Amino acid sequence: MVLNRKIEYGKVQFYFLQFTASASPATPTVLALVSVYSCPVQALLVKSSNTLWACQYTGVDDLRVVPLSSIVTCVSVQRLPPLPDDPPGLWFVLEKSGLEDVQLAAFGETLGDEPGAGEGA
Repeated sequence: MVLNRKIEYGKVQFYFLQFTASASPATPTVLALVSVYSCPVQALLVKSSNTLWACQYTGVDDLRVVPLSSIVTCVSVQRLPPLPDDPPGLWFVLEKSGLEDVQLAAFGETLGDEPGAGEGA
């Protein structure tokens, strides 16, 4: 998500609507309660050439209400296997690259690049 022009990662707890009473009719705004992860461990970020965003899960210590429009993508945050010099309890961000290139097909349906595509299989 983008907060204050900065990329942050968080775990959405739930979504809800806020209605503006001053508007007629009442206009809903979609908001989310998010538990924000800490900033990345700079030493690991630098050592990995800015590819390993390892952070701590803050739980209820950093809850924020954010507009839905600030959430720009969905990622996986997984536990980082610890190395001897790492701080304990680190999590890392794993983005699914190429998700926008996925082609959905029903079971048994031929995809566009496979042999037999377009033959009325």
